Amino acid sequence: MRYRLVCLDAGFTLLAPRRTLAAALGGVLAERGHPVSEEQLHAAWQVANRWFWEDYHRPDNRTWGDDAAIERTWRQYHALMLSELGYADRRHELLDLILASQFSADAWELYPDVEPTLTALKAIPGMTLAVVSDWGSNLVGITQALGLDRWVDFVLASGAEGLAKPDPAFFGVALSRAGVGPGEALMVGDTYHADVEGAIRAGMDGVLLRRPSEQPGPVLPVEEPPPGTTIISSLTALLPMVSARR
Repeated sequence: MRYRLVCLDAGFTLLAPRRTLAAALGGVLAERGHPVSEEQLHAAWQVANRWFWEDYHRPDNRTWGDDAAIERTWRQYHALMLSELGYADRRHELLDLILASQFSADAWELYPDVEPTLTALKAIPGMTLAVVSDWGSNLVGITQALGLDRWVDFVLASGAEGLAKPDPAFFGVALSRAGVGPGEALMVGDTYHADVEGAIRAGMDGVLLRRPSEQPGPVLPVEEPPPGTTIISSLTALLPMVSARR
């Protein structure tokens, strides 16, 4: 059976941040006359990053299926950094500016392997491409601004759907939208727990993307996927996999 649907995560799979979250926060502070050193930013980022992943892996975490909860999480993330930098009393003034900087379309760019890979996949007869990501509803506007709608048939943002990875129901929405069965679908993303394990639980195949370059943003603690997990270092590695399945 061939693949008829390829789902791709957004951040760090298709979309690369132009600046780290710490750098974006530092830029806003500098613009407001509050410059901080790289060492101070890094120390503050470590505190926020530790909190982020502890919260993300809470068994009862439902954050990513709700736009308002997603925004609260990012506000808390940056508020922690501001507190560590000594600007806790300025957070109400600064947080809107920081979030606007983080989630504007021009804060992101496509990885170099995105265009050639999606062009080749889109050329396969009967192929549907989708973005399936734990992200707020603003993801649709970001993908359109970056031109992904040239290749992608639809975008599922968890905040808009009320569902998030690794819930199999979230992947089920993609299967239903594409009109394919689980055995005809592949999910590609940069986290084993959310992307690969979630897809497998939904009956799909899953591929873990581990790019060789350091990824800015909330850095995921190293996950050791189980033996047999398919791991690639570039999206272009999908092409022979999909062709072989045909």
